[in-house]
Amino acid sequence: RPAFTVNFDREAPGQTFHGLKKLHLNNSVQDSSYLSEKLSREMFEAAGVPAPRAGHALVTLNDRPLGLYVLIEGVNKQFLKRYFPQTGGNVYDGHSQQDVNQRLRTNSGDAPKDQSRLAALASAARTSDLAARRIALEKTLDVERFLSFVAVEVIVAHWDGYSLNRNNFRIFHDTSTDRMVFIPHGLDQTFQRKNITAMPEMSGLVAKAVLEVPEFRERFRARESQLLTNTFQTEPWV
Repeated sequence: RPAFTVNFDREAPGQTFHGLKKLHLNNSVQDSSYLSEKLSREMFEAAGVPAPRAGHALVTLNDRPLGLYVLIEGVNKQFLKRYFPQTGGNVYDGHSQQDVNQRLRTNSGDAPKDQSRLAALASAARTSDLAARRIALEKTLDVERFLSFVAVEVIVAHWDGYSLNRNNFRIFHDTSTDRMVFIPHGLDQTFQRKNITAMPEMSGLVAKAVLEVPEFRERFRARESQLLTNTFQTEPWV
C-alpha cells in the first residue's frame, strides 16, 4: 500500500477537497496503532505549537480498496493562515540528518531561493558567548514556541524528530516577527521508546544551542513540567 500526497489544485487551480488543497495519506507502516500522528499533533497544538491536523480515511485508488490510512493536512499557506498573520515566508523542509546550517528545500513561500534567515539562525546558534547567544537567538527564533516544540518532542518520545535526531521537521519564517518557527513532522514513531529522559542529549543544532543557555534551560524545565502536570490531561485523549 503506497503512501502518497494529493495536491487537489495542482492541475485544477482553486479545487479543494472538504476545503483543503493538500493532503498526505500515510500508510502507517511504522505505527500499527494508526494513532501516533493524531495524538502527537493534538498535543503539539495544545502546547501552542503550530501543527497540521491528522485524521483517518478509508482509501480507494482506481477502484481498488487500499484500506485505512492516516490523513494528514499539508503544510501550505492555507495551513499557515490559522496561526500567522502573514503567510508569505518560506517553509523549509528538513530531514535525513539535515540542519539549519545546510541548504534546505523550500516547499512554500514567496522567495523560495532565499535562505538568509536560516543562515542567521545557524549563526545565532553557533555564537560561543552564551549571553550573546541568548540575544541572537531571541532575534532569530520564536524561543517560546521552540521551547514548547522541544518539550513535546521529548514528552512523546519523538526520537526521529529534529531535537533528538535532526530528522522530520519543518521551519517557517514568520515575516510578521522576522523569527523562525519549528513545525512538527513525521510523528508516526512517537510513544514507542521508554528510555528518553526528561532532559536528553540534543542532536539538533538549535535545540542544543538553546538548552545550553542557562535561562532557556530553566524555562524549558518549567515548560516541560507545566505541560506534563497541567496541559496534558488524559480526558481529552481517552
